[in-house]
Amino acid sequence: MLTRFEVSNYKGFKNNIIWDLTTVRDYSFSKNLIKNKIAKNSIVYGKNASGKTSLCSAIVDITTHLLDVEKDLTPSYMYTYIGNNTPIATFQYDFIFGKKKVVYKYVKTDTRDLLLEILTVNGKTVIYHDFVDESKNFIKIPEAKNLRTKGLQKQLSVIKYIYNNTIIDDESVITLLLNFVKGMLYFRSLREANQYIGYKLGGDKLDDIILRNGRLEAFNEFLKIMELNYDLVPLKLSSGNLVIGARFENDKVIAFNEIASSGTRTLMLFFCWLLEFENLSFLIIDEFDAYYHYEVSRKILEIINCFDNMQSMVTTHNVTLLNTEQTRPECAFILDETGVRNLSSRTNRELRKNNNIEKLYREGEFEKDI
Repeated sequence: MLTRFEVSNYKGFKNNIIWDLTTVRDYSFSKNLIKNKIAKNSIVYGKNASGKTSLCSAIVDITTHLLDVEKDLTPSYMYTYIGNNTPIATFQYDFIFGKKKVVYKYVKTDTRDLLLEILTVNGKTVIYHDFVDESKNFIKIPEAKNLRTKGLQKQLSVIKYIYNNTIIDDESVITLLLNFVKGMLYFRSLREANQYIGYKLGGDKLDDIILRNGRLEAFNEFLKIMELNYDLVPLKLSSGNLVIGARFENDKVIAFNEIASSGTRTLMLFFCWLLEFENLSFLIIDEFDAYYHYEVSRKILEIINCFDNMQSMVTTHNVTLLNTEQTRPECAFILDETGVRNLSSRTNRELRKNNNIEKLYREGEFEKDI
């Protein structure tokens, strides 16, 4: 699991940002949102331009050089904070895999080019690789002791190089790290097309995903749970393409995408990725409920929270979700110029299950310095 994330000088972040998922209290409610004393399901709030999207992109940046998956195509001149003269961004991920505390730190100049990688296990550095000054580089992983890493190009991570060119077992720290990163997915609900970062390479049309997997009936039932009553059927267009159609009372069938609202198309996008949730380690959805009614937002959040195999982070402006059935004070974070901290860290008030946390939020209780 991811326990802590730190980033500096990246996109909209002028200063260092630390996101700590271990500041957990002993609340008696919504215990399913905490796993092994780590926040499993997080909600991030923030005003417009506070950096929520930058935080989402930063967390999945690790996928761009460790895997051959869909990548963030941010131009090089926008990768680091434009107002700083230092053209490097620094990332640090703290993980816990069983009894292994793993810290992966790297420095980059843009999406592709690495300057430094450091991997630490239980406080001991096992990989140190400087792409510019190679005089101090070392690898203390037995499987890779004879692997030649001198002269690696900046676009090739030494971690990825070791993983692809050595025989390592399932309990190797390299394997544990890569398996987690392989399960990371970020998509935005503000975009109705199937655009994402991480997890896999290539994007299919949403109609094709549902029809190819034989999930049309399941999609129909999913929409009914969201109180949207459609009669969905396969529809063959004049072009020969097969799409999802909506059948009306008079038996006329219209292509679903032609009549679906923005919110309904966003639900379709969510449903298609829902088919992959069992394979994920970390799910990130930016503005996950931008097009949703507040009751639909709650239902979507309940679906996400019920998956025990993955951590999740969603960003939102919907303060109605700040109730003790949907979240906990340690799982709800506010991102502002002071950083990203959970509600329980932003108040001296003793929060209880019957507190109206939404009301406290609106009154500015969690914006105070403590």
